[in-house]
Amino acid sequence: MLRYRSINQILFALFLLAIGVVLLLVNIGVISLEIMDFIVYSYPFFFLAIGISMLFGNLLKKRNDLFFSSFVVLFFSLLVLDRFHVIDFGFWDIWKLWPVLIILFAFSILFKKRSLRIHFTNDLASDMYKKGLDGELLGGRKKVRGLTIGDISFKENNWALEPMELYNTIGDYFIDFNKAYIPEKETSVTLKGWIGDVKMIIPEGVPVSIQANIKVGDIRIFDHKSEAINRYLEYETPGYDEATRKLKIMIELKIGSIRIDKV
Repeated sequence: MLRYRSINQILFALFLLAIGVVLLLVNIGVISLEIMDFIVYSYPFFFLAIGISMLFGNLLKKRNDLFFSSFVVLFFSLLVLDRFHVIDFGFWDIWKLWPVLIILFAFSILFKKRSLRIHFTNDLASDMYKKGLDGELLGGRKKVRGLTIGDISFKENNWALEPMELYNTIGDYFIDFNKAYIPEKETSVTLKGWIGDVKMIIPEGVPVSIQANIKVGDIRIFDHKSEAINRYLEYETPGYDEATRKLKIMIELKIGSIRIDKV
């Protein structure tokens, strides 16, 4: 008799095998894209069933590893609700669930029998310890780094733009350059992060040079859109080199979306 975990592993492997075969047949033209649409629609139901099975199995056997199965059930439940048009939630909205990880982690601390130990062994933790999480001004460039969680926005009227390099672990960026005082020079803005969305508003008359890179997600710069995996999109306003008042923007994300619009 197969054990509980072995059954789940076999089901998961068979599902991946089926997806691989279908994708191959679609690519070589043997079957139509209608089957692919069916898979995209139905896969949350399959993984939700696996997640519920894992969760109940852990509860019945009094296992401590409820963290992953609880998150799987929540995530695919939201996708199922999206399929029934109860809520609007897509696969790439998974980053919005980062507070759930904190909640589940807190419960694991409260109900775990053994004490929790956390060790930092990388240079970043040492650097944070010495300098803190505040921004520092390096060569005229505002630089903020560290393990930060939360949204970063620049949307006040007449806020003063200066060269800056920002890093956010989890959270959104929103920058409204239309409300900023932009100096008569090239101003560089670099945004980096792991999980989150980047939204920018660019004034119509300000030339821009934009390089956007994202591992998982999508990019839209004005009317241009990137569709590929490991997406990269580059845009430069005609006459950018000759302009004096201009923006040089570089964005790097692991998971999320990048949207840049003109007003």
